[in-house]
Amino acid sequence: MATLHSPVEDYTGPGPGGVKFVDGRAETDDPAVIAYAHRHGYRVENDEPKKTSRTAKGD
Repeated sequence: MATLHSPVEDYTGPGPGGVKFVDGRAETDDPAVIAYAHRHGYRVENDEPKKTSRTAKGD
């Protein structure tokens, strides 16, 4: 999930791809919307899921 920050601080309303901004922030996992945001001056923060390590069980 990525957090988009509107170029207009504290903007509330519709955004690209149907995301809804509240106080200048919106969340999406749509790669097309994220790419659009990068190209058009939005600050994008990616929230990557935490990686978990897997261990193999021995016999």
